[in-house]
Amino acid sequence: MKKDFIFVIAVFLALVLIFTDISIYETFGSVRSRKLEAENLAVICVSEIERNSEDGQLSFLSENVNLSALTARGYIYSIYKQKNNTDVYETIYGTDFKRLYKPICVRINLSEENLYFAVAPDGHWVNIHLVLVLGTLSLLLICAFTILTLLFLKLRQSNIRLAQLATLDQLTGLYTKQTAIFSLEKELDYAKRNDSQVAVCFIDMNNFKQINDNYGHTIGDAALSKVAKRLMESVRPEDIIARFGGDEFIIIFRGKNTGTDYSSTVERIRAVLNVPARLSAHVLADISASVGLAVFPNNGNCVEDLIAYADKAMYAEKERMKKAR
Repeated sequence: MKKDFIFVIAVFLALVLIFTDISIYETFGSVRSRKLEAENLAVICVSEIERNSEDGQLSFLSENVNLSALTARGYIYSIYKQKNNTDVYETIYGTDFKRLYKPICVRINLSEENLYFAVAPDGHWVNIHLVLVLGTLSLLLICAFTILTLLFLKLRQSNIRLAQLATLDQLTGLYTKQTAIFSLEKELDYAKRNDSQVAVCFIDMNNFKQINDNYGHTIGDAALSKVAKRLMESVRPEDIIARFGGDEFIIIFRGKNTGTDYSSTVERIRAVLNVPARLSAHVLADISASVGLAVFPNNGNCVEDLIAYADKAMYAEKERMKKAR
């Protein structure tokens, strides 16, 4: 769950970075376009002013030069004089030069010195409408991708959960009967190709019914869980342990060489199981079990034969234990 949360945060931050970069790029691209447009308009207007001026003067400028194209495109302009290359500006025509925000300035070549034509947006160079649109679109896309990522992770978790329900016993955490049979089929195919052994150990609790009857199903479930834990601690990690049904368990010993003796392994399992277990604060119960063993190819060549042989061996041991009492 923690890894999924980190993955979602990483996706969200990556999307924020990508869409922020796109928005910034588009915004500055818009600013560059507006400045280029303003510069071209300023050059055109200056050319018109120079061509229509009378005797190098700006008299009757409003009548001879059409500056409406600037205002129609959202610009304001100013014709101003800079006094002796200082920071003192005198507005001659149009908007006060001091009101212009970072204007584009083009010199007017008339008899008057230091005369300039300035163009600036009626506001800011950044197109606020574009910024709002890009920001909203980016936010929507980020939310959409994040939601899709969450849905994907939820679907993956559901698939994992379904797979676990199909392959794992919910009480003990061991494999199910179907998974054990499928695994045993694969192990037999491998053993037949490589001339190796496969052993199946069938286990049945001796007094599970008494535990259920005397203490209830909650204690019975605790007994099954305790047996499962002891079995997992008594075999190799690569061996397969499954709950075969009720109080029956099966172990598949994988990858053993031909001629391997399993007697010591079976004795160890018996010893581990035949120890009283504390199932609750007030219940100490005997969870002993009977064990039957079948080995391929000595005791069978298919799944059904091996399980039947191990089951028969287990019941034979159970009968011997009853007679010995």
